[in-house]
Amino acid sequence: MPDRDETEEPLQSLPPGMARRYAEYKPATDEPSPPPTNVGGYDELLHYVRGKGIALPRSREGLAVIDALSEDPEAKKDLTGLTVAIGMFYGDVLTHAIPGAHWEVVEEGSPVVRISRNTSVSVIHVAQRRIDVGLPTLAMNYDHALDHIGRDEPQGM
Repeated sequence: MPDRDETEEPLQSLPPGMARRYAEYKPATDEPSPPPTNVGGYDELLHYVRGKGIALPRSREGLAVIDALSEDPEAKKDLTGLTVAIGMFYGDVLTHAIPGAHWEVVEEGSPVVRISRNTSVSVIHVAQRRIDVGLPTLAMNYDHALDHIGRDEPQGM
């Protein structure tokens, strides 16, 4: 069984972010590159879910699978060690579901997904909160992100 789900879309690299307490000036390149939309980083999560015999589609349904596993006390222990992978999966769901959504890194190790001009989602923080607190669920957070689409555009244009 292949390690990747759905497509053989090539993985992209996250852009570099600013390290804490250190910044280095580098001039921008002349060749703009498209923002990354598929960075992976959740193979461990895919392996875990497949080991349970469950599919993990890169969609809202996949987020609901993780939410359901989070409600099981035994599975929740396993998912505690996978919060970064859960966040990366959530981010890839966003970048594939929302036109124009893309990965950004402001601080090294803390990627976000820009879903509109004024709104970004700290996906690892969302995953950590889901595991630690329980609410909002990933599916609820996804629905909330979709609600933001179009709100940032000027009215009457």
